[in-house]
Amino acid sequence: MGTQPPPSPEQAAPTPPPEPGDDGDARHALFHAALAGTGTFVWGWDLDTDRLSDVEEGLAMLGYRPGDIGPTQADWDRLIHPDDLAANHEAYLRHARGEVDVYEHCYRIRDAAGRWRWVRERGRIVERSADGRPRRMLGTQTDITELRELADTAQQALEGLARIARHVPGTLVQIHADPERRITFPYASERCRALFGIEPAELARDGRALLDCVEPEDRGPLRAAIRASARTLEPWRAEFRVRRAGQLRWVRGEATPSRQADGSTVWHGYLEDATERRELEQARQDAAVAAAANRAKTEFLSRMSHELRTPLNAVLGFAQLLESDPVEPPSESQQRRIKLIREAGEHLLQMIGDLLDLTRIESGGIELRLAAVPLRPLAEEALAMVAGSAERAQVTLALADSAPGARVRADGTRLRQVLLNLLTNAIKYNRAGGRVELEIAAPQGRWQPLAVHDTGIGIARDERERLFEPFYRGRAVRGRVEGTGIGLALTQDLVVLMGGRIEVDSEPGRGSSFTVTLPAA
Repeated sequence: MGTQPPPSPEQAAPTPPPEPGDDGDARHALFHAALAGTGTFVWGWDLDTDRLSDVEEGLAMLGYRPGDIGPTQADWDRLIHPDDLAANHEAYLRHARGEVDVYEHCYRIRDAAGRWRWVRERGRIVERSADGRPRRMLGTQTDITELRELADTAQQALEGLARIARHVPGTLVQIHADPERRITFPYASERCRALFGIEPAELARDGRALLDCVEPEDRGPLRAAIRASARTLEPWRAEFRVRRAGQLRWVRGEATPSRQADGSTVWHGYLEDATERRELEQARQDAAVAAAANRAKTEFLSRMSHELRTPLNAVLGFAQLLESDPVEPPSESQQRRIKLIREAGEHLLQMIGDLLDLTRIESGGIELRLAAVPLRPLAEEALAMVAGSAERAQVTLALADSAPGARVRADGTRLRQVLLNLLTNAIKYNRAGGRVELEIAAPQGRWQPLAVHDTGIGIARDERERLFEPFYRGRAVRGRVEGTGIGLALTQDLVVLMGGRIEVDSEPGRGSSFTVTLPAA
């Protein structure tokens, strides 16, 4: 029912229905009773007098008694919610102007208890004056309060689901396949935008929008998996690739199907980005393979080191016997050759020892005995042990002690090995007339540094990151200096095992400094 008569439209008035007779009255009453049983009543509106007819049932539905509310449209309008009046009148005007065949509108109306109830009103102008002005209108009104409450509850549930779905690491979906195998997504949470770059409404219209994102090689298997699930009603599970903004991503899907009365199939499930999970699984597999290979390598090197030490010790033993044979002493030239054999054997034995230590560290088989170790006596001992090598290389050795009485918590034997490795390298990679200095630096809080400085060839910046890798030797020293590249790797591992760190500072052509920092004792 409109709120007031509109401007006269230029339309012909239909012929009003005939007035019912006695039989018609009975049918009319029966018809009204049937409608009342569904919460619907019929109304009539005489626009000339603004009077409403047959509204008693509607008023009773709202809890009003006869006489509580006047008989005019203006009286009825006073019951309509103020916020709904304008829209209700506009709906009537659209019909009166001939823009729509039927007046229809839903609005709130106040019942006798003061509560707002929802009604759906439909009507049609059934009589017009000669100039086209509406004169009479008939229609129905239905109480839809419960339907609106159900709809509001459903909407709240959908909004709650949407809020939850925003925090789910994937896209919640409902997939529908009709008997002709046409796929749509009646529901897809908003995360499908990030996953596929597709709006949920677009998926609801046509599921091919998602299939178009799938890599061509994966489309056939994906369709086959969906068809198999629809046929057997077994859960659908699949992983496939999609291309999004030029990037290839893996998507994992899982959904449970159910058959509908019309023969279609509906799945409820989710789709999620599985790229990182697949990469993690691949990384784990790669790590497991690498760990197995490393264990095999470690075991092989350990066994080979032990196997090589036995015959090498025999060679060294016989070389020493030849050097000191009192019955048949070697000649001068023989002594030089035996010395070369012994020195080469000792060098090889040292490398095998380093290799064996390295494999023990990798396998966790090395044990340290940590204690308070005085640095000055240890430094002097290490310098004395490399003095011969320094003299032959024409390199000067020096000790700088800035922390008399300094002690560190370390394994004395292994710390001596660290210093010997660093001093030996400083001599080997130096030049004639060069200098090597072992410095016991001033303590830094609870840390005690000691450093080995040399005036050797130095190390290029781009090589420093690989300096402590096993078997790596710099470009400048390959073929010029004996060695396998094990010493620095072993040195770093020993320092770390003792709770310290090792750092290098170097400038090509001017020398290097290796600083070992250990916990002070």
